[in-house]
Order: sequence, then structure tokens, then C-alpha cells
Amino acid sequence: MRPSRLVIALLALEMATTIGAADSRTGAFAVAVVRRDGAIVPFAVFDGKRWSSTWPAPKHDLEIPISITSVPKGWWGPTGLVAEWQMWPAAGDGTPTTIHVTQPDWIDAHCVRQVALKTDYKSALPAPPPAVQPYPKDGLAISPARALERIEAISGGTEGASALAEGLRAKFNEAELDTASRFNHPVARRDRERIDPEVEALYAFGENPRAYYIEASRPYRTREDKGCVIGFGTGWFARDREKTTWLDMAVDLLPCDKYGATYMLPFGALRIDGRTFWIVQFSGWDHERYVVAELKKDKVEALVSAWGGGC
Repeated sequence: MRPSRLVIALLALEMATTIGAADSRTGAFAVAVVRRDGAIVPFAVFDGKRWSSTWPAPKHDLEIPISITSVPKGWWGPTGLVAEWQMWPAAGDGTPTTIHVTQPDWIDAHCVRQVALKTDYKSALPAPPPAVQPYPKDGLAISPARALERIEAISGGTEGASALAEGLRAKFNEAELDTASRFNHPVARRDRERIDPEVEALYAFGENPRAYYIEASRPYRTREDKGCVIGFGTGWFARDREKTTWLDMAVDLLPCDKYGATYMLPFGALRIDGRTFWIVQFSGWDHERYVVAELKKDKVEALVSAWGGGC
């Protein structure tokens, strides 16, 4: 049975002193993914200087706390217990809402289970069955409240997207050559490198420089069995008024159903003391993880990579 608004209000009031003390003492805050069924999974906490992951990882056998007050203190990290969260929609409309934790629970996380927190969040979209994986995420929750900035999604497969990714073919060729040096590539180098990769997804944030994350692919018809394989690349680059700088690129060789590919779902970006952090999900057919990545001048560094479940 769903708790009444009065019960939720009393719970929030009971925890207000603890929450306020943690925030005023450290400036710490936590982030959590918000599932379409209203459950949230905390996965990273910032203590004012550093990011860490304190919430337990998914596993087969779980012990579920009976109430929010019985959640072990170490799970919360430097924020202490938080019952109220600010939820930012993944759609990027920029309008946050306040949601409240009602009780701990568990969720399916591919082939394992994850401790989660039930909330009073109600999605405008119908929730799929729990066995659907990766389960749809409606946004990111932050507590205590903090402004989250939108990461722009640029339509892939367009001339505009390709123009932004200046030098993509050369960087793709370089990364795929590295893959071919470690695995037996079924397509000759001269045949694959004359094909332009197609931009499938492109995400951007910032102004000058403006940072980008790209997903691109190029399919091949092999000579031996006339089957289909695909080079699937992911990478980061930055553009300023003068040039495009590639920070990272990796290419995997996959079957053309793209089993094994990993795709980004960006939740938003945070700017803290001159630093920029992307908060994102990476997921595929049988896995997902939640990442806090810091965009630096010459590289991208994953500060938190929390496993969200897999098979």
C-alpha cells in the first residue's frame, strides 16, 4: 500500500536534521538513476572534492533493509541519509521535480538483483515489465538539490553531425587498426578504410571548447561467407574556434545485430569549481553501468564507473 502524503512528510521531517547537518558540514551530494517504475538506485557521491561509489553493487543474494532508517550508514557515504531528492528528466526539459523515498526494495538488474529505493515518483509513461533490460530510466535524482545542465543530443546520420565530427574517418581508421592488430579482422585494411563511418549518435555540452561524445559505425560484407560484420566506434572530441581535438576513440568488431555494443544515455552535466562532469549511463543488451566522467583539456577520466548489472 502506498504511504500517505502525511507519512512521507513526517519521514522527511524526521530526517531533516541529519540531512541538513551533512550538507552544511561537507557540501556533499549524491546522484541516483530514476527508473520508470519509480525506483531509484544511488550510484555516486561527491564529498566536495572527490567522487566515490558507496551504494552496494548488484548481486544474486541480497539483504534488503526493512526501512530507510535501517539502511547501513556506509551505503550513504558522506551525505548521510537522504529521503528527499530532486529529479531531473532525461528528456532535458530542464524542469526538476521533488520526489521522496518511501522504503528500500530490490529490482532486477539483468541476471542479478540490486538494492533500490522506492519513491513516490510517477512517470507519465507506462512502466514496462520488470524483466525488460536495460530497464528504461526517466532521469537523474540529486540530493541535496543541485542544478543539472542539459547535454544536447544531435541527430546522427546527418550532414551536420558528420561535419561536427571533423577527422572522424582518420580517427576511426586509427582505432580500428589497433583492434585489427589484436584480433583477426576479416576485411582488408584498404577496403575498410575507404568507407566513411556513419554517425549514429552525437552528444554535446559546453561552448568553447564544446565537448562531444560520438557513436559511429561502418558495416562490412565479408568475402569468406558473405556474412555481415560491423566496426562500431565510440569516442570523445572537443571543438573550439580553431580546431577539432580528438581525446579518445575505440572501435569494436561486432556482428551486424550489434550484440556487444554499448550505448550512452546522458543524464546531464555538472559544473563544480571550474570542473565539468558528465553523468551518464552506458548500456547494452546484457549489461549497464553508471558513470561520472570528468572532461579535461586533453583527456576524459571516468571518476566513477558503477556496475548496474549484467549477464
